[in-house]
Amino acid sequence: MLSDWLPKFLFPIIFALVIALFRQIAPPRSRMVRHRYDEAQVPEPLPTGVIGAAMWCLGIGLALLFFVLRGANHWWASLQGPAIVTQYPTLVIWAIFPGFAALSVPWPLTVWYLRRVGRWEEADSIEDASDSKGRMDSFRVMRWLSIGVVGPIAFFTLLALPIHFSISDSEIRVGHYASFQIERFPLNEAKRLTIVDLPTKDVIVDFADGRRLRGSQVGDGGTSVRDDILQLLIAKTGLTPEHASTANEIPALRAKR
Repeated sequence: MLSDWLPKFLFPIIFALVIALFRQIAPPRSRMVRHRYDEAQVPEPLPTGVIGAAMWCLGIGLALLFFVLRGANHWWASLQGPAIVTQYPTLVIWAIFPGFAALSVPWPLTVWYLRRVGRWEEADSIEDASDSKGRMDSFRVMRWLSIGVVGPIAFFTLLALPIHFSISDSEIRVGHYASFQIERFPLNEAKRLTIVDLPTKDVIVDFADGRRLRGSQVGDGGTSVRDDILQLLIAKTGLTPEHASTANEIPALRAKR
């Protein structure tokens, strides 16, 4: 199908165009102006491998932010009260920002720091090697990526920290994206419970105030509701499940009652 091979065909083309654009707007730095001999850096050069090891350590540290974000999400959910079961967002959400940061930030940050502490010769050497390989101003491009790509990803990732789905003895609590206000559904106000089979298995609970709750609304949108959540909702609401092939059939089922 077209949707299967089109992304594979377009990705290398788009990637090549982006690289060509960077080479046009950020060409390698000019080497016409050289530092004088008396401007040599004061600190002695670092031993071979130290700078590379520092970049690796920084990248690993940024990658470990995955666990910090996941822990913050779990901590926020626990603040809302005790729960029998809690569902959290897919782990991919917490991996995107640390992954991009680990790949984009260490190199320009290390070069910037070397210049700040007076090690401009080592910074120049790193930049020269990278510029010659990429045929562009690597520091400028990586700085753009760090600010223009990693920054927004970090912002939108932090907005996902409140997301969770918890079931306690008396209520269901749902944390939504970009909202620190928790939505609460009292279990004693549940009126109908419908199990939907397609496109993925889900459970829909209607409440007396007109609100509707999906059992898989914290998932990734393509997975079925967890069996433990389904069984717990049935047990806690005390409702007899109805069945529908799709969510669109639910109004018809209500009309027949």
